[in-house]
Amino acid sequence: MRFKDNRDENVLQIAKSIEVSLPKESLKTLQANLSDINRPEYKALKKNLKEIVRVNPKASFAYLYTQKNGKIYFIVDSEPETSKNYSPPGQEYTEADGPTYQAFNDGKDIITEPSSDRWGTWVSAYIPIKDKTTGKTIAVYGMDFDAKSWDNDLLIEVIESSLLVLLFLITSHFLFKIIAKNKILNFDIINRKTEEEKLHNALIVLNKKNDELDQFAYIVSHDLKAPLRAIYSLSEWIIEDLDIVSDETNSNFKLLQGRIQRMENLINGILEYSRIGTVNIEVEKADLHQMLEEIVESIVPKDRFEVIIGNNFPVISTEKILMHQVFSNLISNAVKYNDKPIGKIEYTYLSLPDFHQFTIKDNGPGIPEKYQEKVFGVFQTILARDVKESTGIGLSIVKKIIEGKSGKIHIESDGIYGTSFIFTIPKNPKTTVS
Repeated sequence: MRFKDNRDENVLQIAKSIEVSLPKESLKTLQANLSDINRPEYKALKKNLKEIVRVNPKASFAYLYTQKNGKIYFIVDSEPETSKNYSPPGQEYTEADGPTYQAFNDGKDIITEPSSDRWGTWVSAYIPIKDKTTGKTIAVYGMDFDAKSWDNDLLIEVIESSLLVLLFLITSHFLFKIIAKNKILNFDIINRKTEEEKLHNALIVLNKKNDELDQFAYIVSHDLKAPLRAIYSLSEWIIEDLDIVSDETNSNFKLLQGRIQRMENLINGILEYSRIGTVNIEVEKADLHQMLEEIVESIVPKDRFEVIIGNNFPVISTEKILMHQVFSNLISNAVKYNDKPIGKIEYTYLSLPDFHQFTIKDNGPGIPEKYQEKVFGVFQTILARDVKESTGIGLSIVKKIIEGKSGKIHIESDGIYGTSFIFTIPKNPKTTVS
């Protein structure tokens, strides 16, 4: 059937994406012995592997291993140090079989037949990680699944989890590089002898940072979206090849396609978040009352919501598209999470001495105090994504835009009855976000 051929091709495509994205320099610094435990590179990899198992509950273990002197040794695994199944760095895998060595020696992706070791009977997925310069395999990324539950649905989840791993690794690596560049920038500025030297070196670092953002945008657009589209097409081919499709199978494929759409939304959200501040946007006059009316007209269902817009919203000079983005995300949240038969949303404006203050208040379920800072983080949602579909990026974008304009945003809610999002922006801003 076409499924098998395309499955192998798809796994190979994902493996290549992971090979491009993994921080190979970090792997090269690890020695695969107990001295690695306190290294930040080991801790970062450990955290990522734990996250892999968390988002894919059918996966029992995730790990990286290497080969030295004809023997297999663990580099890092997903198990807590207190677990009886924990394998410390440098522990020899004495039950390593032919496919375990084959993945390292041949450098090819492998999905094994069921095999047993001291921990149980598993089906394993092995993806070699290669040095870009030499082309040699430096480590193998492995995932173990209980052989009893291994079926076609599980294979679909392996693909989804691999994409999540790829997304986490790219994002973590990207943010790490930006933080490192910012530290270099701060050090250079403090120690330069003249203002001219400060400006010169700051511009060099800034250009590098922008280049990294452009490269990140390319990776997200190409290396992540291409596998997603391939998986979506693959799911349609599988359905075409099946003579009879049960309701359960059809439901599983609908779930897969929904998860693919969720991943694409996440990718688009990260791309949008990363581009904030990299493109200049013209400042123009914006009638905020008219802007709110247009957003309400396009987002808020008239039959389920009552909307009140204050009459004193001003006309201000600002980046109109960014203000539209802030209001759209906040209003969309108020609509999406409202649990009342008739929702109510109220928009008010207050003129402070140096700031414009805006409030968007709803009668939804409220946000408990312990989550009122957390919801502004990237990928943070209160409800599980299977309960309420969300990328967890919208409020991060809102906060980044507002703080880039030297403003502030906070939440007021008792956690039960309704929520107010209150934000300010300067009347005479010195800093703008694009």
